[in-house]
Amino acid sequence: MIDEGLILPGSGSGPAPAWNPLPGCDGVLLRDLAASAATGGRFSSLIARIAQGSEVSDHLHEDQWEWNMVLAGHGTLILGDETSTFRPGDTFTTPPQTRHTVIADSEDVFLLAVFVPGME
Repeated sequence: MIDEGLILPGSGSGPAPAWNPLPGCDGVLLRDLAASAATGGRFSSLIARIAQGSEVSDHLHEDQWEWNMVLAGHGTLILGDETSTFRPGDTFTTPPQTRHTVIADSEDVFLLAVFVPGME
């Protein structure tokens, strides 16, 4: 299924999973791809849609590694004490207990995020 210019699950097998708001982060929607329960807790994955001018605010994951690939859009990543910009095709990895923020600058950003072990 093509949704917002991206290929998402649901093609031929019913509707794609719903977009759900990320609590406390206005303008951020998440779409589950692989739930932790479906992988025995080994990993989970999702697509994040961050609206222009919005952000996934400063946070950390106690136990999870997080790997992201930028599918669309340009923005700013604050990872620990370092700030960098990103564009489509870039990837970044966040170790457990590392504070990070993802900001959509002048356009919407779509990220593929994978968490190991899976996020509940």
